Amino acid sequence: MCVAVDGDVIELSWQWLRDHAGDAGSFHPVTRQRLVTAATVAAVGPGDIAVEGATMTVTWPDGPAASYDVGDLRSLGPAASVVGGPEAVAWSGGELGDRLTTLTAEEIADDAGHARALAGLERDGVLLIHDVPTEASATRGVLERFGYVRSSIFGDVWEFGSDGALDDTASTRLEITPHTDGTYSNDAPGLLALHCLVYAAAGGANVFVDGHELAARLAAEAPEFVDVLRTIDIPGRYIGDGVHLVAARPVLRHVGGSLVQVSYNHHDRAPFLLPEPTMSELYAALHRFDALANAADLQFEVDLRPGDMVIVDNWRVLHGRRAFTGERHLAGGYVNREDVDSTMRTTRARHR
Repeated sequence: MCVAVDGDVIELSWQWLRDHAGDAGSFHPVTRQRLVTAATVAAVGPGDIAVEGATMTVTWPDGPAASYDVGDLRSLGPAASVVGGPEAVAWSGGELGDRLTTLTAEEIADDAGHARALAGLERDGVLLIHDVPTEASATRGVLERFGYVRSSIFGDVWEFGSDGALDDTASTRLEITPHTDGTYSNDAPGLLALHCLVYAAAGGANVFVDGHELAARLAAEAPEFVDVLRTIDIPGRYIGDGVHLVAARPVLRHVGGSLVQVSYNHHDRAPFLLPEPTMSELYAALHRFDALANAADLQFEVDLRPGDMVIVDNWRVLHGRRAFTGERHLAGGYVNREDVDSTMRTTRARHR
């Protein structure tokens, strides 16, 4: 069924219209939950349509009339996440250095500062916060401005130094190349926070790479590698600290043709074997992806010092760390993707 609205033609199914009817018998106005049943939707017949201004009204043979906002009908499309969505702007290391959103903990606590932080996070996937008290409770307080703190194998808000207390390279002084966290989790964390509590060291700068820019460069020079990395599920694993976790997904996960998640961790990749020539093609694609992730012009470095905190979109931005000597003690935590997306939406609605 096609509807002509102001010269535009919108193609819709009668079932979709009945399924999205907003009358009180079909949709609860308080809970915002659907009341119409799947059986009603499946059995619907054509209704009578009238368009007046920005409103389209459908009168159904089996029930009351339902109204639809024409602007909403035009804008609806496949479901998408907010962080890293249409407001995202890809960056190289130098470009992010010129525009990185930087605030203080006091500003994050203010509504205007909080809105600035969310806008910067949505655009760049990285946010830097200064003057955060050097205790884990302050890490939690800042992180809760973005959503519920996620509990993981490390706890909710966790601390790590260079003493090897965790079965993870984060707990050493070794270099960690750019990666995303949680490749061993079916639902990787949406946000990652790193908060410097103690720094008595030399080196240890944190490194960030925009997965959107990396993917765009890979597509420009070797589109066949993008096809490989978006179609082959790669398993990640975490063995230690009393758990054995395994999950798998492609390095470049697309939904509706859009890149929605970058999932790459060379350190945590689990053993697996594919038939030839697929295995060799995958290694070639991974090699080039990793080379771009380690390209100096794509990397942005931050020297975190006590009181500094960085928040990263873990579905978009790869992070790493230079090797160091001495002692470095950080706190950190995660927020689920849907929770930070919720914060984005509610903040936008409030400011509108």
